[in-house]
Amino acid sequence: MYWLSACVFCTPSLQVPKYYYTLAQALHLKKKICLSKLLLASLYTCLDEALESLFRESRPRNLAGPLWLLQLWLNSIFEKKLSLVSTFTPSCELEGARLNTLTPRKRSIDNFATYIDAILSFTNFNEDLAPFIRPTLVGPSWLRQINQVGNITLDSTEIWFGFLSWDVIISGMRQKYVRIYPYQPQLFARQFGLYQMKPLPLRRKESIYADIYVETGNYEEVLKFILRPDKELKLTPCHFSPSFLVSKFCLRWWYQYYVDKLLTFDDFLKKLINSPLSSSQGPK
Repeated sequence: MYWLSACVFCTPSLQVPKYYYTLAQALHLKKKICLSKLLLASLYTCLDEALESLFRESRPRNLAGPLWLLQLWLNSIFEKKLSLVSTFTPSCELEGARLNTLTPRKRSIDNFATYIDAILSFTNFNEDLAPFIRPTLVGPSWLRQINQVGNITLDSTEIWFGFLSWDVIISGMRQKYVRIYPYQPQLFARQFGLYQMKPLPLRRKESIYADIYVETGNYEEVLKFILRPDKELKLTPCHFSPSFLVSKFCLRWWYQYYVDKLLTFDDFLKKLINSPLSSSQGPK
């Protein structure tokens, strides 16, 4: 648990946070676990804290959390478009170890502009946005064989089912507030070559996460509050199967989704300069 806390979840303290106790018990009892959901919740929390710090403080501060996961994901997407290369040979055959060597070491405004230009250049869904279906992947068989539907084993299907199934994550409690995230695999399932539904929030009239206030600070009260008929998170069950079926409606929707969000770098820069987060004199 100390290794998971320090090296995987990157907590700010040397002590294991109490909200990982359930994970420790599951590991001790040799139960099946799905770290992807816990990692996603930790990453959401980290990004939330980063956003809040921009409003509270005059300068960015050091953040704690699995930001390495976000960086590896960006490396996998931009590897070809930005010609990311590395001469370092990882000692183990893992896709994450290889992607880690592609992380840019130099931080500059020019690099930031390069990334923004690359993001804005994605006008259509292409293979760069589905990096995990490449035949050159290195790692376990369940990851490498995802593009071979007929050869996927039952164990691999079970792994992907746990990874891509719907869920609700209770990220943590702060005083009397509880942060809840819908675990929405449809947002990224297509990057693994799997079909997906429209990437909309589960609660369409609300944001992707919600702060819920309860009178008493305990999880039982939170669960009772969430399960009230007027507050119930309405989840649409989705049976998982490794397939590449894509309907014409889905393709048409994806095309319109990207076209509606086309933006030039000059437009982005103008929005950034005029942002309330910027100083009155603009960026220096």
